[in-house]
Amino acid sequence: MAASMEVDDDEEDDWNPVVKPGVVLRPHVLQWNGTGPKEGQGDRDVLEADPLHDPEADDEDQKWVEDQLLQPDQSNVRSTDAVLNCPGCFTPVCYQCQRHERYSNQWRASDVRNCTVDRSIALSMAKDRTEDDPSKYYAVRCETCKADVGLLDMDGIFHLFHVLESLA
Repeated sequence: MAASMEVDDDEEDDWNPVVKPGVVLRPHVLQWNGTGPKEGQGDRDVLEADPLHDPEADDEDQKWVEDQLLQPDQSNVRSTDAVLNCPGCFTPVCYQCQRHERYSNQWRASDVRNCTVDRSIALSMAKDRTEDDPSKYYAVRCETCKADVGLLDMDGIFHLFHVLESLA
């Protein structure tokens, strides 16, 4: 241990410096003036606008998503309950979905993005595999990280339940 520090055996993780002659502890900010620009200083303290910031970008991106990714309903309204992302890599997997009526963490959609459907094994909700269950499901996985995000039913509806939601 350094000669300028004393450490109590009971409190090994506490730093307790001992200030002796010749040791000077100084703050990182030596002088701070909390007042703003004064009259007559002009614009020298005013920050310039960031040349990489586009204040219109969010509105343009929203319009592009509405035009390209959202399908209109019967009333010609393009809406969604949420944008869904993969929990493993945050890749967007669904831009237009509907929240389940009973289970708030489940969603259904007719279209997904950045996903693959594993049709090699049909899954069933039946408890007994010997039982003939006509409804079959297929695993839906994130294309980027291969995380399971939901199921595809025989009617072509995606049931997404292992996702992160961004409410629209």
